[in-house]
Amino acid sequence: MTRLTERCRDLVASAMKDGIYEAAIEVLGQHGIEGLTMDRVAEVAGVAKGSLYNYFRNKEELVRFIFEKTMEPAKRAEREILAMPIPAVKKLESCLRVWFALLARNRGLFDFLLNDPATRRLHDPRERGNREEAIGMLRTIFRQGIEEGAFRPFDVSRAAEMFFGAVMVSVEQQLALGEERPVDESVGSLIDVFLHGVAAKA
Repeated sequence: MTRLTERCRDLVASAMKDGIYEAAIEVLGQHGIEGLTMDRVAEVAGVAKGSLYNYFRNKEELVRFIFEKTMEPAKRAEREILAMPIPAVKKLESCLRVWFALLARNRGLFDFLLNDPATRRLHDPRERGNREEAIGMLRTIFRQGIEEGAFRPFDVSRAAEMFFGAVMVSVEQQLALGEERPVDESVGSLIDVFLHGVAAKA
């Protein structure tokens, strides 16, 4: 098989998966996770059910793909931020903005992905991997901040875990309570507490 043929095949497969993703999001929005069936997704995508199975063996594999595709832009943005020649505080703010903006754009989807126990079990292994990647990124930012003198010395591993935990609880609370907090408010609150603490100034 020539390189051109392989490239064409990969482009077709990528376009098909994009279409299936959009169809699955539409089905989730209309019917919820229990109503997310391969038949419905194939119908909305305008493809034969057999064609759908060429790309995803079952519903579980499709849900994992939805999770990964939804998270990929944020993960790509995180890596770009980490590579930027900017101060650690700015990197921290920028990563928070990416995470909360992702939530704002995909509230309904994250409600399914994070709050539905059956759905969460399907993508939990990948979620753990994404969590470890995010915590590792935070460790790197905190180390940079210490080296710059912007942060006092502290255990960067523990701090990264606590910071990421605070982000996740904030996200889960917004979903559980049906709140839509502005991105700037979410970012500002976390930065204020973690950088300035809660103790009154002497």
